[in-house]
Amino acid sequence: MMTLKPLISALALFALSAGAPTLHAEDSPRKFVQDFYEWYVPMASRSHSEDASNIALKKKSAVFSAELLKALKEDAQAAAKSPGEVVGLDWDPFLNSQEQIDRCVIGNVTEKNGSFRVDIYDVLSGKKDKKPAIIAEVKQENGHWIFVNFWNPDGGNLLSELRQLSKERKKTPK
Repeated sequence: MMTLKPLISALALFALSAGAPTLHAEDSPRKFVQDFYEWYVPMASRSHSEDASNIALKKKSAVFSAELLKALKEDAQAAAKSPGEVVGLDWDPFLNSQEQIDRCVIGNVTEKNGSFRVDIYDVLSGKKDKKPAIIAEVKQENGHWIFVNFWNPDGGNLLSELRQLSKERKKTPK
């Protein structure tokens, strides 16, 4: 009976580990981004008294880096002070679009310098676009995933755009 104990213990450990899913590094950023867009896209398609991106900043502020959150809030405040004028972003920063979409599909996830870039495709009229509409850059901070930037597949990124708009607003005489 003594020789069966180690065998039974080993079998029990194997049985427990066999049911556990294998986690890959890209799964967590993929799920984080997918969860955000599954919340955001339906919310953004409804009518609101303010931009959907501002609602996201209020309701989901913890999912944005401090730098990105600050830059987006400053842009929103500048726009609110100048109704009728374009002094900031004139498109949805999380969709890289001015139009409503049906949903988003997550594509490739690639690691770069400790962050992950997640391709996000629009689905319009049931058809997925051929190229990503936007690429989210995410990283882990204090054990949680956060958005640190959004990249345009054709070049440029949201943080650079927000910095440029801020500089232009400071140059404009009041």
